[in-house]
Amino acid sequence: MIKNITAFFLLFIGLASAKAAIPSGYYDSATGTGATLKTSLFNIIKGHTQQDYDDLYKAYKTTDDVNNAGTYVWDMYSDIPGSTPEPYLYQFTSGDQCGTYNSEADCYNREHSMPSSWFKDATPMYTDLFLVYPTDGYVNNRRSNYPFGTVGAADWTSLNGSKLGDCSYPGYSGTVFEPIDEYKGDFARTYFYLATRYENVIAGWYANNSEADAVLQNNAFPVFEPWFLNMLGEWCVADPVSQKEIDRNDAVYAIQQNRNPYIDHPEYVYSVWGVGATNMKPTITTPTSADITSSTAKLGGNITSTGTGSITESGIYYSTTNGFADGAGTKVTGTATTTGAFTVAVSGLTAATPYYYKAFATNGSGTAYTTQGSFSTATVTGAAINVGNVVNSGAILDFGTVTSTAIKGLLVKTTDLTGDLTVTVTGAAFSPSVTTISSAAANNGFNLEITFTPTVSGLSTGSLSISGGGLSPAYTVSLKGTK
Repeated sequence: MIKNITAFFLLFIGLASAKAAIPSGYYDSATGTGATLKTSLFNIIKGHTQQDYDDLYKAYKTTDDVNNAGTYVWDMYSDIPGSTPEPYLYQFTSGDQCGTYNSEADCYNREHSMPSSWFKDATPMYTDLFLVYPTDGYVNNRRSNYPFGTVGAADWTSLNGSKLGDCSYPGYSGTVFEPIDEYKGDFARTYFYLATRYENVIAGWYANNSEADAVLQNNAFPVFEPWFLNMLGEWCVADPVSQKEIDRNDAVYAIQQNRNPYIDHPEYVYSVWGVGATNMKPTITTPTSADITSSTAKLGGNITSTGTGSITESGIYYSTTNGFADGAGTKVTGTATTTGAFTVAVSGLTAATPYYYKAFATNGSGTAYTTQGSFSTATVTGAAINVGNVVNSGAILDFGTVTSTAIKGLLVKTTDLTGDLTVTVTGAAFSPSVTTISSAAANNGFNLEITFTPTVSGLSTGSLSISGGGLSPAYTVSLKGTK
């Protein structure tokens, strides 16, 4: 163990190695709010790969490495962020791991941030890396089984400012341990993880000792006593998710194959418990584009959280400027007011042009935007029937042998029309369902019906012509049928 590390060595703190992102689709099944969302998260993160207790020291080299070099332990009970020098630092060596200790800076061990006596040292909680952190052994011992809380007059204070004393938070007056402000959010999100990962067993823990009873209720939701829940929510707001937590979440996932949802999605704290958020904007992701023509497109996004408050507006901004600013460009509003994917129709675009766009959602706290997406409009080649079964001019529509009446349908779907289409049918035995198709109907896809009603025996012939709207030449289909 190295005491009073100089600034030279501390220059390495904060250098980040490459880390994994949230796996694609990991939270796709997370739905609802309150207990429903909590249970869906439980089903996502349960069944993690359980570790041996002795292996936690080895795991800490990747999960709690203060300088990303496999050298120094990130101990939240001794670390003072930004301090030069630190009160003390531990190295990842067996010599710095506890045995015995008499004071701070003697050695580090494995701290159950929720005391293990609260769940009777049971597994898999006992070795869950999201619960068990490396900390100074002496401070860990002074913390004992006491809950986290806020301390008024401290009976004891560690070298980094953690305190032990009577609780000053309204609703509880017993002895508590208060970590420093920089790590309160870390521990709060740990407890929300625990309440979620172990929702199938946590209801009974309150009865294991008086300290657990002060914090936990006899249920799977909301799990915590009101005073403790409110405090955890305040800690989440005051100490938002840090890069340390993000990196640790990724590192633990690589070992245990589960994640802390409240680090990946801090808004889930509010969505589940109704605490831990003030002035939170919506969360919106995944810009999408579809049905692109020379002048129109369907653009959209996915609202994954409404934030604190209702969605008051959503839609798209688009521009021909790559990298355009949030809120700039042309705005097209939609109707989405809740979570989920949405699209809006955009028209009046210029043919053969690159466009850039962002989906947005607004609540009382502000507007959130997706990353920028892009697409290019189609090149105008003249009006055409480009979808449907009348694309091939000159085809034959054969009704076969009919005794009375037969109807056949033709799908007409066009692009770049300059006006409405005219439908002309020849042959006394044949008739169309309409003689005019509006350009809007043709662009959306129109089902044209031709009726064959023979009046004489034998073969009847005729023709179908679709013209106008800029089609050149007209589309012609031969008709025949027999009675």
